Amino acid sequence: MNKIFTTFLALVFISCENNIPFNQLEHDEQFTYHENKKFTGIAIEKDDLDNIRIEKYYEDGKNYLTKLYDSKKRIQSEWTYNNISVKVTRYHKDGSIESKENFDPSYKRNGKSISYYKNGNLKNEWNFKNGLKHGIQKNYYPNGSISDEREMKNGVDDGFWKIYDRNGKLDKELYFKNGLRVGI
Repeated sequence: MNKIFTTFLALVFISCENNIPFNQLEHDEQFTYHENKKFTGIAIEKDDLDNIRIEKYYEDGKNYLTKLYDSKKRIQSEWTYNNISVKVTRYHKDGSIESKENFDPSYKRNGKSISYYKNGNLKNEWNFKNGLKHGIQKNYYPNGSISDEREMKNGVDDGFWKIYDRNGKLDKELYFKNGLRVGI
């Protein structure tokens, strides 16, 4: 038990030592350095009231996580980085998840983006390819029932578009080809 506690204290001490102001780091195209060594630790940026507004987590000179906070110390978003994608989670002021999005390394949306109402219900599920809506797109009413769903290709309506009433009953169905409405 003492060994676990000692290890915990050592990690806390090391973490605190590697909590440095972001402006003390040096950067090149690939890595971030502190005192001429690839930086491992947390870089912080504070506002004029000494509140931490940004935390950037590094390992071996690479930023793998960034957390943004508002002026009331509430988390606004988390950005997780790897070589093939950037995942962003945004938060409502109460701390619940507002959205989850996926981007490629050049920050074009790719994959599924999901948003939530403050009540926790799903707001939308959108799919992206190379920054454009692509695939099935779904929107929901605040009560959780589906509002509409449509097919898109490269950012243009292409396929069905179904519209539902607040009870989830199909109200209208449209069909599009290359962005133009066609009859069914």
